[in-house]
Amino acid sequence: MVTGLVTCVLALVLLPALVRAAAHGGKKHKRPAARLRTNLPVGWVWPPSTQMKQDGQRCLRDLDRLEVHWKAGKATRKVVTPVVVEDMTFGGVRLVPRWGKGPYVMDCLLARALARHVGPALGNMKVVEIRFGQIYKYRQVAGKKGVLSRHSLGLAMDVYAFVTEDGEAHVVQDDYLDGDEVLLEVERRVTDTGAFRTLLTPGNDPEHHDDHFHFEARAAGDKVVSAPTRAEPAPPPPADDGAEKMLEAPAQP
Repeated sequence: MVTGLVTCVLALVLLPALVRAAAHGGKKHKRPAARLRTNLPVGWVWPPSTQMKQDGQRCLRDLDRLEVHWKAGKATRKVVTPVVVEDMTFGGVRLVPRWGKGPYVMDCLLARALARHVGPALGNMKVVEIRFGQIYKYRQVAGKKGVLSRHSLGLAMDVYAFVTEDGEAHVVQDDYLDGDEVLLEVERRVTDTGAFRTLLTPGNDPEHHDDHFHFEARAAGDKVVSAPTRAEPAPPPPADDGAEKMLEAPAQP
């Protein structure tokens, strides 16, 4: 009698779980992946508003006027106006990947900023090549868990070196903190264009950008949120006064 009662109680307790398991085909129920917090430009929404789409079409017409050889990119997660620039040339300056091969999808706004501002500004400095790493990748901001990176919108690009017409490569990781004049001038000129929401460098974000520049095109109501930090060469160590005095002392007989 007691055994039968215990069996009935256990059956009543386990029945809901058995029903749920049967409804899911015996598989474990997976929790949905955590969603990244939005880090959209001011005025942007998702899905894109009519205004955002119209702005994208105006941007494409600007690329034509700037003589950028673009084509429409495939639909890409969180990119409003995806484009591919087949020759990767913007205002006379060519972008060369450090690894991999294209096509490299970006938002039209980044392509326009590169063609309208970066190419001409750097071309005047005799820069002919920009060596870049990542452009589009759906991911979070480095060091900010759960926050959507602007790389996820196709608005950002990481640059590791600039090559001048004499063939010299000015490498961010090796040369910036030594006060390389070309790198510091690139930083100043790009910031002065006002076309980028932020330009992160070893000077203003050494923890996460010690080896590259992070270009982030402005969109809609974005404001510039970072300023360049000049990297000055380290001063020479102070002279050892005691040693100098010893050298200057007259020889003893």
